[in-house]
Amino acid sequence: MIIAVISYYTNVTFSLIVTLIVDFIYMSIKLYLNFTGNLTAEFNTYYWIVIIPITALIVSFMSKNIVLLQEKVISLEEENSRLIMIDESTGIRNDKAIIMELPIYMNISKRHNLPLTLIIVKVKFADKLKRILGRKKYLELLVQTCDIFKKALREEDVKYILDESTLAFITITNEDGAKVVKNRFRENINNADLIQYSLYKNIKLDIQMGSCTFDKSIKDSMEFLIKAEKEIEYDIQE
Repeated sequence: MIIAVISYYTNVTFSLIVTLIVDFIYMSIKLYLNFTGNLTAEFNTYYWIVIIPITALIVSFMSKNIVLLQEKVISLEEENSRLIMIDESTGIRNDKAIIMELPIYMNISKRHNLPLTLIIVKVKFADKLKRILGRKKYLELLVQTCDIFKKALREEDVKYILDESTLAFITITNEDGAKVVKNRFRENINNADLIQYSLYKNIKLDIQMGSCTFDKSIKDSMEFLIKAEKEIEYDIQE
């Protein structure tokens, strides 16, 4: 049993060395007892000499394959997390998706001379809300909020969740159109009963918004995102 455990957690060479040492000690004791006349060599003596190294080899190879499988699973999980573009908790496109898709919209905007505005919405006091409601209820609230915002958008506009307090919307509109959308966002969120049938139904959801309209000076999607997020600082509501 001890040999099997050692073989599982070490490599084949080390387990064979340990096996040889154990066999040597085992045979030395058996030979000593045999020479002193206290014990005669029986079949089970040779059985254990053979079975111990075989067990060590089998367990070593099994452990090697198990380790390889574990490494493969970890690698696949990491690759999967890099490729998944849907937030598991909310079912909304995530930050990876916007980084992948925003350059496509930027290229379309340049090629067809279409207006493109990125709107970022941040939930104020998100951590406090999570403590009050619990994370699960808070995420349900976030999805509901996103659905309310979606009503102010057109079919071609796309919503994303950047983190548990930040939403993003790619809109096919200019700066003036974005102002209208943001006003609708705020109006809709103020008029909505977000937490129906809840002990916390009177909680008010405060948001801050920032937007940036795409132009040729913006080189990549990260710069576009940073500029839109920067505008949140100037959205001060009493």
